[in-house]
This record gives sequence, structure tokens and C-alpha cells, in this order.
Amino acid sequence: MFLPVILMHRYGWLGFVIFSVPNVIGCAAFGYVVKTPERSRAIVEKYKTAISLFAIVTIAFHAFFIAMIANVYMNDFYIGISIWLPFCILAVSACLAFLPTKVWPILAGFLWVFSIFTGISFLPFEAVSQGEHPWQDAVWLLPITTFGFFLCPYLDPTFHRALQCSPSKHAFGVFGVTFAMMIGVTCLYQDNILTTISVLLGIHLLLQSIFTISVHIKEGIRIELGKQKTTFVVCTSIACCIAVIVAHRFGSGSPSENWYPEAQNDYLRFFVFYGLVFPGLVATFMLTGKPFTPTRVALFVLVALLSMPLLEFGYIGDQAWLSILPVVVLLTWAFSDRPKSIP
Repeated sequence: MFLPVILMHRYGWLGFVIFSVPNVIGCAAFGYVVKTPERSRAIVEKYKTAISLFAIVTIAFHAFFIAMIANVYMNDFYIGISIWLPFCILAVSACLAFLPTKVWPILAGFLWVFSIFTGISFLPFEAVSQGEHPWQDAVWLLPITTFGFFLCPYLDPTFHRALQCSPSKHAFGVFGVTFAMMIGVTCLYQDNILTTISVLLGIHLLLQSIFTISVHIKEGIRIELGKQKTTFVVCTSIACCIAVIVAHRFGSGSPSENWYPEAQNDYLRFFVFYGLVFPGLVATFMLTGKPFTPTRVALFVLVALLSMPLLEFGYIGDQAWLSILPVVVLLTWAFSDRPKSIP
């Protein structure tokens, strides 16, 4: 829930729209597209390596975020907290991951209520600024945000687990409504978090991160078998160490210092996974039904590598229109490769 803050800061209300609308629609649509627990289990079994990779990246992404926020707001009070806090949270999350599945809906309900309460505490509502960047840039970014938010749920192990345990596909319609309210909370703290962080907001971010990390650890381990569980744990640990190191590569200081915008740029760079890599895998392998042959994987890696500079200039630079090109290439590949009929 930090990406909409950055987008609103850059593009005003239009930044909120390009984040929230495709995000909510994509998440809610998952249940109506996959439809049945049996179909979800088949997808997880067939693409479990890609799904495990999604979980690893998501866990590392949260480790980076925790380290970045602690680096900004807490190092002045507790020296080194931005280094050990992410790993403490990872340890706590790993322990919580072994809680019985039936406990998680209860935890989720309490956490959702607490988050809404946190948002209400920031009332009255403060107006969102017009943004620092031209509104046209937000329009150019809409295709890749839509591409990412529409397709990423199909590699999210927690979505599959939810569908497999839900009594109906309509549960995702309910989720869409509650998720929209959660995103709305970001509007209430979007100005505060860029300058300071209150205790309540800090707890909100901390609990959200712990919950997300825990469920991805739980599901990542669940879908792997035998020695692959150890591989998942080792890869997750390495990824988190790298993420924490990246969060510190510009040093530390207050939000007013020059390094903080660069740290936010690193935060945005993580979305190469959620805007390009993972939705690209869904488009070119899942939608086409094609296997992960060495040739196809090598071609996908080549396309992804060539697309990264375009996203760098599109998201970080001032050439937002370049972000459309990877989407065009991947969708063209997907539709040209898709069989005429898929059973």
C-alpha cells in the first residue's frame, strides 16, 4: 500500500485511479476466471515453480520495504534497526506461517478492521495534490499497470489457496469490495507517510507486511515437495538479504534528504517483476498453454532483459510512453502463439 502513495504524489488522483481500478478488477476477476478449486489445484501443480518464484519475490519485496521505511524514519532512534528489523519480521512471519489454515481468515478479518480504523484516524481528509508529473504520463502507464494487475493474481499462491478454500467464486467479488476500501485508506495517509510516520501508521504497515510475508511463506512451502522445500527456504533467505542490501545502498537519513527519492525509485524497480516478468509468464506460457522449453524460456528472458531499459525510462525517467512497448510485444507473442481452442 505504498505504490498508490507514490503514484498520487506524482500524478494526483489519476495516479490513484491507474493503481486501484485495474488492481481491484484483476483481483476480483480471478475467482470468476479460475472458477473452481479443482482448476486452481491443476494450475498450481503445473506452474508451481513460477508460483514459488512469485512468493519468493513478494517476500523479498516486503523485506526491502521494511528496511527502506526503517532506514528513513527509525535509524535516528535505534542505530541499525533498518538492518535487523526486516530479519526479525521475517522470523516472526515464518513462525506464524505454521498456524492452522482455519486461523488465517480470523487474522485477516481483525487486520482488515484495524487497517480501516487506522485510516479513519487520519481524518479529516486532506486533498490530493495535482501531482509533480504531467497527467499524460499516467495515461501512458495505464497499459502496463493493467497488464500487471490483471495477470499477476494467477501466479499468486495465496489467491489459489483462497479459491481452494472458499465456498464460492463470488467470495472474490466480496474481496474486491473490501480490497477497494483498503486501497482507499492510502488516500488518508498519502501525505503523512512522505514526511513522517506515526506509531499507528507504523503498526499498520508492520502488521500488513507480517501477514503478507507469512501467507506467502506458508503457501510457498505448501506447494513444494521434499527437498524443494529447502530450496524455497534458501532462495527466499538469499533474496531477502539482497533486498535489504539494496535498501541500504544509498545510505540513510530523513525523508528530506536527496537519497530518499532514489530509494523510492528502487521501490518502483521491484515492479519490473509485477508489471513485466510475472504477467509476461502468464501471457506467454499460461494463456498459450505452451511448455517451459529451454528455447521459449531463453526467448522470454531475452525479451524481459530488452524491456527493462524501457521500463526504467518509463517509470523512473520522463518517457512514460516507452512502458507500452513491452506490453505490446508480450501480448502480440501471446496471441500469435495461442492455439485456436483451449480445452
